[in-house]
Amino acid sequence: MSLFAATLESTVRLATPLLLAAMGELIAERSGVLNLGVEGMMLAGALGGFAAAILTGSIWIGFGVGILAGMALALVHAVLCISLKADQVISGIMLTLLGVGLTTYFGRGYVGQSIEGFQRIAIPGLVEIPVLGTALFSITALDYLSLLLVPVVWYVLFRTNIGAEITAVGEDPETADTAGVPVFYIQYACVLIGGALAGAAGAQLSLAFTNFWGVEMTAGRGWIAVALVIFAQWRIIPLLGGAYFFAAIDALSFRSSTVREYVVDLVGISALESMLQFLLNPQVMNTYPYLLTIAVLWYVMRQTNRNELGAPSGLLKSYDRE
Repeated sequence: MSLFAATLESTVRLATPLLLAAMGELIAERSGVLNLGVEGMMLAGALGGFAAAILTGSIWIGFGVGILAGMALALVHAVLCISLKADQVISGIMLTLLGVGLTTYFGRGYVGQSIEGFQRIAIPGLVEIPVLGTALFSITALDYLSLLLVPVVWYVLFRTNIGAEITAVGEDPETADTAGVPVFYIQYACVLIGGALAGAAGAQLSLAFTNFWGVEMTAGRGWIAVALVIFAQWRIIPLLGGAYFFAAIDALSFRSSTVREYVVDLVGISALESMLQFLLNPQVMNTYPYLLTIAVLWYVMRQTNRNELGAPSGLLKSYDRE
């Protein structure tokens, strides 16, 4: 398999947790609620899914439990931010720390265990397509699910009355409430859906990617998912592209030695070889997704008007009917 084909195959699998978590965050933020607890919810989903799969022997039950684990933490966030009007940033960070602490404690007994997770499903005929066939048509059920959800989320958010109500709540909850839109119901539903997708993203890591549980195995992917929403300016198609872009960088880091040799041979300039050796070092390449995340957040902080980015006007603002 060529370097490009192998990298593309890894990119598709690495993009799945980012895509699932980022779509959940997009839905929540579209309703006006920022969720910085995605990392903790992903960890809860990863451990919950893995533990349930070990105990029941069913990876699908494990996946369902992973979703419920993410929703449980999302419910805490919804109660704090929507009902009790707590600061959304503080609540989200608290939930991330809570998720890390709980999964580290309760996951100790599962470290070192492995399962036979989701297997690849090849689509006859399509899998034979050169280069793209194996990458796109010989993947797990959860990878297919994440790709199928992209048009579904797009259609619901931008082509249905429900999507219009979500947008109205995120832009101006007071006006939406006056028009008869159930503001609190929609925000609760969106935050819970966001938590469910974050839990699904975590479960995908432990049940379909690594097939084992490891402490803090999400490795910052929750934060990347939050940054992806901003990077995509709260739109679904750029979100898909961003997820694959970040995943491609991650995939290349796994093949850093091969990439390094290829680039050095391609450039053919000995003076640049030492610099390329450093830039394409595995440890250095592993930092690139996080450096890009910081760059995206830095760009956002420089914007004085969030509307220029496409952010919902009501984001971070707790609505009080009284």
